[in-house]
Amino acid sequence: MLSVAGDISGNNGELNLTNTVFNVGQLVQNQTINASNNSIINVNNAYNLVNDSLALNNSVMNINTLNLNPLTLNNFSMDNGTINISSIDVDLGNKTMGTISAQNYGDISGAVNIGDLNIQNYINVPKEKDIKVLFTDNANLAHTVNYTGRDFLLTPIHKYGIKYEDDGSAGNFIFTKGAGASLSNAAAFNPAVLPSSVAAQAGSYAAITETFNYSFRHIDYTYMPYPSAVRKSMANKYAITEGQSTPYQLNATKSNGTWFQPYVSFENMHLSHGPRVNVTTYGSLVGGDSEYKELKNGWGTVTTAFVGYNGSNINYSHTDTYQNGGVLGATQTFYKNNFFTAITANAGASVGESNTMYGHENFTSLMAGIASKTGYNFEFNEGKFIIQPSWMMAYSFINTFDYTNAAGVRIDSDPLHSIQLHPNIKFIGNIKGWQPYANIGMVWNILNDTRVTANDMRLPEMSIKPYVEYGIGIQKCWKDRFSGFGQAMFRNGGRNGIAITLGFRMTLGKGHAENVQLKNKNKVVIKK
Repeated sequence: MLSVAGDISGNNGELNLTNTVFNVGQLVQNQTINASNNSIINVNNAYNLVNDSLALNNSVMNINTLNLNPLTLNNFSMDNGTINISSIDVDLGNKTMGTISAQNYGDISGAVNIGDLNIQNYINVPKEKDIKVLFTDNANLAHTVNYTGRDFLLTPIHKYGIKYEDDGSAGNFIFTKGAGASLSNAAAFNPAVLPSSVAAQAGSYAAITETFNYSFRHIDYTYMPYPSAVRKSMANKYAITEGQSTPYQLNATKSNGTWFQPYVSFENMHLSHGPRVNVTTYGSLVGGDSEYKELKNGWGTVTTAFVGYNGSNINYSHTDTYQNGGVLGATQTFYKNNFFTAITANAGASVGESNTMYGHENFTSLMAGIASKTGYNFEFNEGKFIIQPSWMMAYSFINTFDYTNAAGVRIDSDPLHSIQLHPNIKFIGNIKGWQPYANIGMVWNILNDTRVTANDMRLPEMSIKPYVEYGIGIQKCWKDRFSGFGQAMFRNGGRNGIAITLGFRMTLGKGHAENVQLKNKNKVVIKK
């Protein structure tokens, strides 16, 4: 084994290697290197070889790094030789890379094996879709190249496909913007540039739609699950009904009260034109209901106000985003017999932190929305079984403020405007003081595309695909002043997973419970 401790330099020097291991750690200049009979030449960096000639016959040269300075040989021949290059530096912005070339070529046979590419200067990448970088302009040498490294490159904005191409006269590396995917799809981009777009849909929008779902809780859990005769008795009216023996604690329902409702959902979403993301959404709402107020012509109304916390964790392609925020809202509900309608509005803000391949970055979002829900109760068997179809429509506004991400890319976001359509049907039972129920509905999101740019490059417009929502729950009133429920809703389609929520309500004031039994055919019996 021969190692170079110092420089080897001189005019027309000659190194003849036969079955020898030659370790090049310093400068070898103006030399003719003849390697034969299974010799091995180990070169840490190719810039140590200057103005040399090389004949590689039945031998191997291992190059750790081939930097941007080309390895230019005076004379080069290779007879059944092998050159192994661990890494080649590439300046993508200037379309140059480390190369092997010679003023004079002899016979070339064997293999040039390239392990990987070290990409530099990918900030100012040319705009063309295909970037061609020359490796060698010798046709014979081009035929011997084998590239076994990665097949894609992530720049701060785009994903590039990488392939080696021998065109018959030269060997080039081709970097293709989008890596074969459409530039309207997230697969063409570095996941690190997408947190704002993804968070607007899977985080902020998911949070505001969860708030809409629970804003109508006076309809869903406090008032409309009961038979009409019971609800009429809440307003101190008599009702005519067939025999029924289920007791109801009315004070916990008709009076003003305060409530607490925590929730959590575990889902994956395949965003339209976006990545598949895993999402955990969680939060809680605290609110209060006014007393039932009678209006003219048989109408009644209840006012609800609430505040809440919401958070989410979004994970996709080794990118994590956490969002935490708050919401403030109010709901006005109107009732007449078995008909109900309500309108709700809320506003909130959240802060987000994303962890990407480049580090940490933060952004802030504002959210607001308005929604309405309308439906009707169809009662069977004197109210022991209720079918309740309903229709909800919601408009959401989400604005993510512009920011510079951890890679130095300027992210500019237009506000997200979305309309949600949500028809639903609910089946309710009134069984010995318990109220089991089941839901099924369909959710469509329209006008839901994100509009985000990265350094003025338009990112894919993502949206949540339609999905089915179905599930079961159960609730009960007890001890005069309290009611509670628990439910699990499953989602399939654009959102896939489960949402779990609990709710607790306590009646305020000094009123006492009225134990109602619908016992005979002609009247409501109220026991105090």
